[in-house]
Amino acid sequence: MSLNRITSFIFGIIFIVILYNIIYYALKVMYKDVRTGKKGKRRRVIQAHGLEIIKSTPKESLKNGSIIPVRETLSFGRKEDNSIVLNDEFVSGYHAKIYTKNNIFFIEDLGSTNGTFVNGTKIDGRVKLSVNDEVRLGNIVFKVID
Repeated sequence: MSLNRITSFIFGIIFIVILYNIIYYALKVMYKDVRTGKKGKRRRVIQAHGLEIIKSTPKESLKNGSIIPVRETLSFGRKEDNSIVLNDEFVSGYHAKIYTKNNIFFIEDLGSTNGTFVNGTKIDGRVKLSVNDEVRLGNIVFKVID
């Protein structure tokens, strides 16, 4: 037997042993998962909220009856870098933000000049919102929907 044949034979055996070990450990992991009924982590479902435009102004691109879904933080104001730009003279540059935290819906006034109103009451800071609450920013009125 030549040295090349012996080397090829040894590498062939090593390859088969490595392949066998990979298959063995893969089957062992799959068997353990099946036996214990272990499932992947479940993702927490975040409840989607939204805002329906109840009253808008002629200058606004938002039309009455339109829906704004809220899945993340939305900022409202006259400045262009807000999520929702409002063209109302009574809305501040950075007026308010709306967001969900632990499936609870909040609005926060950002120190606006003319205030943020929830159900006709001027708010200060952060306030929890419920379905059917009315939010007024300047002359624009939104209704919280689920």
